[in-house]
Amino acid sequence: MSKLNKTLLVFVMFICVHLWINYAYAQVNVPSKIDSVIIFSDRAMVVRKASIYLDNSGTIRFSDLTGLLDDNTVRIKSDNLKLGEAQIKRGYLDKPTGRVKILKDSVKLFEDKDRSLNNEIKVLEAKENFLNSVKLGSPELISKDLQQGRIAPEAWRSALSFVSDELTKVKSRQFSIEKEKEDLKIVLDALRKELREIQAIMDNRKEILVETEVKNPGTYPIELSYVIPYSVSWSPYYELRAYPSDGNVELGYFAKISQTTAEDWARVKIVLSTARPALSGVAPQVYPWYLNLYEPRPVSTRIMSRPALVDAFEAQVQSGEKAEYDVPIVETGISLQYVIPGRISLKSGEPSKKVSLYQAKMPAEFEYYTLPKIQEIAYLNGKLKNSSDNVFLAGPGNTYVGGEFTGATYIQTIAPEESTQISFGTDERVKIKRELVKTFVSSGGLLSKKEKKEFEYKTTVENLHNREITIKIVEQIPVSQHKDIDVKVTKLEPSGYEENKNLGSFSWTSKLQPQQKFIINLNYFVEYPKGKIVSGLY
Repeated sequence: MSKLNKTLLVFVMFICVHLWINYAYAQVNVPSKIDSVIIFSDRAMVVRKASIYLDNSGTIRFSDLTGLLDDNTVRIKSDNLKLGEAQIKRGYLDKPTGRVKILKDSVKLFEDKDRSLNNEIKVLEAKENFLNSVKLGSPELISKDLQQGRIAPEAWRSALSFVSDELTKVKSRQFSIEKEKEDLKIVLDALRKELREIQAIMDNRKEILVETEVKNPGTYPIELSYVIPYSVSWSPYYELRAYPSDGNVELGYFAKISQTTAEDWARVKIVLSTARPALSGVAPQVYPWYLNLYEPRPVSTRIMSRPALVDAFEAQVQSGEKAEYDVPIVETGISLQYVIPGRISLKSGEPSKKVSLYQAKMPAEFEYYTLPKIQEIAYLNGKLKNSSDNVFLAGPGNTYVGGEFTGATYIQTIAPEESTQISFGTDERVKIKRELVKTFVSSGGLLSKKEKKEFEYKTTVENLHNREITIKIVEQIPVSQHKDIDVKVTKLEPSGYEENKNLGSFSWTSKLQPQQKFIINLNYFVEYPKGKIVSGLY
């Protein structure tokens, strides 16, 4: 065999071995879909599921994953398939995402508009220069033509008027273009900023490579999970509708979910958790609390390590999968999980989605409240009792009376059988009027060292509803903070009030029938050293 033939044979054998190795250990791309997401207050655990046929050992690859995932939280598991360590690689999208393409097209459209305006500015400048040249040369031409009788004065007036009108139009259009360019710059800057931010997130991708050892050819289910921090959140939200005549409140408990993970969720199972893994699960240690005189010196910072959160996340996702999805709330030790029935779709960067957690009517005791000294307004308050087995977490909400929107509120955490006070806004059908009937100043004569001011107030509360109401009315007098200032009530009607001396307040709780009035007469005086000014008196 010639030397050339031997060389060719070796080359062919090398190619065959290389091809066999590539076949035996080929990288197989695994298409996966997001199946479920456990959402914490500031992060989420994503669980992807896939199924793939494998007939030999090799490397499987999960591609086009978000670049925001935490590498240390990646977990892959499969029954009857031996898996090696996961290797995470960073990459970028070959093709721009839909949102990136839309933004790029929008930026180009507005940039073209900006160039068009710049071109129009140049045309207007040329036109302005021409008109100014005509205007500057006109007096000399007018004089000659008029002397020689070659053109009528009316014709020159029309020509000059035309030049003046055209210059005005040019200036007006130049001003309009300046405003358009200013508005255009704001829009372009916003689009470019959003494009930069989205490209930094959306185009940043990761892929996960895992070695597999296949004993028997077949189809293997694979589960991939990872944590995405700081890009997903949920928060409680309430809608409370009061029905005072029925004595109940319709409570709507919702969750607002938002995500900017650079991964779209299409029909995924959602579990909301009250756990806060960002705080870690390690209680603080006790260290001596020393006191000393301050001396400037360098400050050192002691950094304590935190354990990995992976096991906690795995426990959360397992409990979420085992939960019955028709049960809205699941207790998992020291935290709660809200299992959303059905499946939810939410694209990355979309406005937050509101999902219902609980709807029910609950008994409530309604009472109006007014402090006429501050505001001649009646507020409707409802004392709501949590008659369910659910814990309602603290969060904002909107209030309604029937179908009428009355304002915004904030709900504190309410445990089962616990009660809370909720304000349902003001009510114009309860009329409040507080008037200063009389004020009088007396000095006590020439030798007196005291000065006295007397006040007489009349407060009227009227029920304009066609039903009975309960109302709490609070009147107030000033409270002396000085030994030389004396405050004393000389008349207070009606009786049956509760007094708080620290606040200087008197409160009545009364039931008013339709059109019934409740009248309070209050007289008091303030006595203080003559010639002094009493702060806070008015």
